[in-house]
Amino acid sequence: MADKTLPAETLHAFLVRAYEALGLPPSDAAKCAAQTVDAELRGVGSHGCVRFGVFADRLLRGTANPRPHLTTITDLPAFSLLDGDLGMSAVVGRRAMEVAMEKADAGGFGAAALRRSSHTGHIGYLAALALKKGMIGIVISGAAGNLAPWGGAGRLIGNNPIAFAIPSNQEFPIIFDMATSKVARGYVLLAERTGEPIPEGWALDPEGHTTTDAALGAKGTMLPLGEHKGYGLALMFSFLTSALSGNGFEADQPDWLETEHPFAQPLLAIAIEPVRCLGGDYQAAVDKTVRQIKESRLAPGFDEIRIPGEGAHRRYIDSLEYGIPLKKALLEDLCRIADELNIAPPDTS
Repeated sequence: MADKTLPAETLHAFLVRAYEALGLPPSDAAKCAAQTVDAELRGVGSHGCVRFGVFADRLLRGTANPRPHLTTITDLPAFSLLDGDLGMSAVVGRRAMEVAMEKADAGGFGAAALRRSSHTGHIGYLAALALKKGMIGIVISGAAGNLAPWGGAGRLIGNNPIAFAIPSNQEFPIIFDMATSKVARGYVLLAERTGEPIPEGWALDPEGHTTTDAALGAKGTMLPLGEHKGYGLALMFSFLTSALSGNGFEADQPDWLETEHPFAQPLLAIAIEPVRCLGGDYQAAVDKTVRQIKESRLAPGFDEIRIPGEGAHRRYIDSLEYGIPLKKALLEDLCRIADELNIAPPDTS
């Protein structure tokens, strides 16, 4: 099977069928499919279809819960603590952001911590939910230990990512989504799956040596963004997710790829109602800043200055029109899972 380009609706329809076959209710299956398709549309391949095989395996093994019973542990005026019952993050993580927005709608600011979610996946998608209400969305996710503290060699801290979504009047959504490692671990997993090398400096092998072998990098340690600064951010985000939610220290979690073991991730969702907080036109202030940046002097070799989310939106528009490019190995995974679930594979015609 060669690399293919699939229409977004074709991929979405297949993923809905697959998630329903894996035991999710139709509405939840659609939420999970939408999160994955959004990642692929925006070019965030690290959190797209490369993740689906592990999600499916965990659901089949019972180490992820297709029908979670979400409970509220703590409920304060501006904060709630939720237990996700090992549900899919597109379901329980979405609910955490909805709770944060409900509290922000009432008081200008709201937050919800979530523990015991399955892998939180494409968190930019969760942060962007706030944009539909004209709110600022911030999501910080924990991760299993896959990053060494600066100066260490052991996988103790997660490469805990953060995503911001900022309301504006721009033609594109302003979304900034980053891991605290040099790249998201999903790009190493994607390279491993497709048999490609990784650039030097992304990861260390299990012995602590720099490697360009994606398989060794996946078994080893991710390297932090900005050296000690990335480590510091990862640790602070651990305190705001794992510690604040009671999810436990990242090093105590099994690797997400070890699907036979239960796996629980935390996140912190924050929503801010900017008009109420500012008492004025927040989006106008954002637009003025964007305009000043876009009109500023260019450095040699550059033809424009992009705002976070602008390039991803261009990929989104192109992929909606021309289809989502998927590697042969990922398509083979989808077809294999379809066969195991006894459902129709994605239509690649």
